[in-house]
Amino acid sequence: MTKHLSHSQEKDKKDDAGQPDLPGIGLRIALALLFILVIAATGVFLVIAGIVPNPPSSPTGGHQLRTSSDAQGALVVTDEQDESDMSLNELFGLGRVDSVRLIGDSITAGYLCDGFDTLPTGPTMVYSGPEGTAFEVSDKIPCWANDFRTWATDHGVTSFVNAGVSGWRMQYLAEHPEAWLGDGADVIVVMLGTNDASKCSIDDFRSYAETALDAAAAKCKRLIVVTPPDNRRTDARVLYSIDQVDEVLTQVCEQRGYEHYSLYDALELYSDDFNRDQVHPTSAGSHKLWLSLKEQMGLAD
Repeated sequence: MTKHLSHSQEKDKKDDAGQPDLPGIGLRIALALLFILVIAATGVFLVIAGIVPNPPSSPTGGHQLRTSSDAQGALVVTDEQDESDMSLNELFGLGRVDSVRLIGDSITAGYLCDGFDTLPTGPTMVYSGPEGTAFEVSDKIPCWANDFRTWATDHGVTSFVNAGVSGWRMQYLAEHPEAWLGDGADVIVVMLGTNDASKCSIDDFRSYAETALDAAAAKCKRLIVVTPPDNRRTDARVLYSIDQVDEVLTQVCEQRGYEHYSLYDALELYSDDFNRDQVHPTSAGSHKLWLSLKEQMGLAD
């Protein structure tokens, strides 16, 4: 039997055929979006789980996605910049430096600065080895090391050790680094060479510097090597000048990639910058050493 439709029924049928199926289209769009979200979520999970490695950082450093677990075992994803690409000021500014250790001689210890002979040493042992035992000098002596201590403490450092010992030299650090470096620190600053210039040949000094600085670098995040100020010392026989010390330290640091700064010309000889021996800075001169070093290292106020 042939079924006939009324005019109104035919019109309704034509109207239905001419309209899109909106509910069906919406469902298909929703399913497509859900599929995309599932794929994206799966990719993130694989990266977090370590099944798919993070993209490598760029050759110039940049940022890298890192994963770890918190105390409850939950995964934590952080975007970290490689610390080797950061400036020293950035490390301090981002709270990456908790400890600083200075390795030096009498210039670092503040010898002949105001109060050196009267202020008691602190309780911290800074060396224990073949040369004996040495303790940290007072943190009240007005000298470059304590200026640095004040700045570092104001910028988040919780452990600052001034391991400057009068009369000591690069040779001691090279021969028994563990006795002087202790447990190390986030940042280690080495300023030696003044006494070596009166005790060993320049070739021996180079060898000591290579060994000593490598040992120091292994105990810190960032090694800072500093050339001491020039002098015209009258208390010892000089075998070579501080500019030769500076040349050796410059070459060694360039070869090994260590940061190097020079205080060679930071002070004026035969002025109030020095005590009468023309080798040990006065407190005024020592403050100048800190200002020069701070500027060279690019540290903020």
